Amino acid sequence: AEGGGKELNEIKTQFNTREGVYKLLTHSEYSRPNRVPFNSQGSNPVKVSFVNVNDQSGNGDRICFNVGRELYFYIYKGVRKLPN
Repeated sequence: AEGGGKELNEIKTQFNTREGVYKLLTHSEYSRPNRVPFNSQGSNPVKVSFVNVNDQSGNGDRICFNVGRELYFYIYKGVRKLPN
């Protein structure tokens, strides 16, 4: 239904879960050298998800990695082999 509320495919920039708050970091925040690493006391499982968002650029596929309390997502363009 158009115009009837929030879009289902909207990518949120911040949300709360029982584990804590997830928020989108800018590139400068994420890559700063003094960034505090996430809990490194044990090995956290990595969860991988593939999602598709309807965006106008035609690059709707995303690959998401959930490591401990951190969430990373990237545009997914498929698997490419390097030339020999």
